[in-house]
Amino acid sequence: MKKRGAALLCCLTLLMSLISCGTQTKRQEGLALYYASDLSASRGGDAIAPVYVDADKQASVTDQAVALLRMMMEGAQAGKLHSPIPEGTELLSCEVENGIAKVDFSGAYGQLSGMDLTVADYCVTLTLTQLKGVFTVYITVNGKELTYRDTNSFMASDALLSSTEDIVRSVAVTLYFPDKNTRVLTGEDRLLTWYEGQSQADDILAALLAGPASDSLTTVVPAEFKIASVRIDDRICYVNLPQSDLSLLPEDLATQQMILRSLVNSLCSVDGIDGVQLLLAGSVRNTTFGKIDISRPFTATE
Repeated sequence: MKKRGAALLCCLTLLMSLISCGTQTKRQEGLALYYASDLSASRGGDAIAPVYVDADKQASVTDQAVALLRMMMEGAQAGKLHSPIPEGTELLSCEVENGIAKVDFSGAYGQLSGMDLTVADYCVTLTLTQLKGVFTVYITVNGKELTYRDTNSFMASDALLSSTEDIVRSVAVTLYFPDKNTRVLTGEDRLLTWYEGQSQADDILAALLAGPASDSLTTVVPAEFKIASVRIDDRICYVNLPQSDLSLLPEDLATQQMILRSLVNSLCSVDGIDGVQLLLAGSVRNTTFGKIDISRPFTATE
C-alpha cells in the first residue's frame, strides 16, 4: 500500500474498521456500483456497499466505464446509500488505456476532503476495476492532480476497503512484456484483484492483452487470443486454447517463443504455479504451438 499522509491514514483506519463490522452481501448478476452508506442512520453497517445494475457488456471498456460513472453520479435508488460524488460534479473525461482508467471530474469533486474524499476515490476505484482489463484508476480534477494527497492513482486492493463476497482476493503478479527497442522480455509488477467467477489465468491473460503500463514495453500476445478453460493440478497450470487460435500466431519462431515465454513467466509469477502446460482443443499429445513442441509443461526458469 502506498504511503498516505497522517490524516488520510486516520481516515483509512476508520473506514476499514467500519467496513469490517458490516455484513457481507451476496454477489448478484450485472455490474456493481459502489456507494457510500449513511452510517449515522445505520450504525455498524458497511461504509461502502454495492448496488448491482444491468450494463452493456458488449460495449468497449471505456464506454462501460463512462456508463457506470454516470449511473453512480445519479445516486443510488434504494436503501440508505448515496453517491459519494458531490452534486454538481461533471464527468469531464474518462479513458481506459494500458490497464489504467483515467477519470477527470469537474471542480466540485475537488471540494471533498478527508474521509469523504477517501470513500469517493475508492467507490470510483472499486466500480471501475471490476471491468476486465482495468487495474488502476487515476483521478484528476479539471485535468490536474489534487496536490493535498500523496497519490492520485488507486487500485482496489490498496486499503482492502471492501468486505463484500464478490471480491475474492488481490494477488501480486509479474507480467512479462518485450522491450520495444531490445525485444528483451521484461517483468512489470501488478496487483490484480480477482472477482467471484473469474480465474487467475483469465485475468492475467486480460492484463497481458491490455498491455504494459510502461511506455518502453509493448504487448506481444495476439489480441484475439482466448482461454477456453484452465485448471491447476499439482502446481501445474493447464491452459486450454482453442485450436483456431493457432492461426493468430506470427510465422517467425522467435516471436512465437516470446509469446510462450510471456504467458508462462506471467502465470508462474503466481504463488502455487510452478509450470504451465498448454493444451490445444483439450489435447496434450503431439501438439505444437506454431513451431514449438508443447507436449510437456514449461517453467519460468527455462
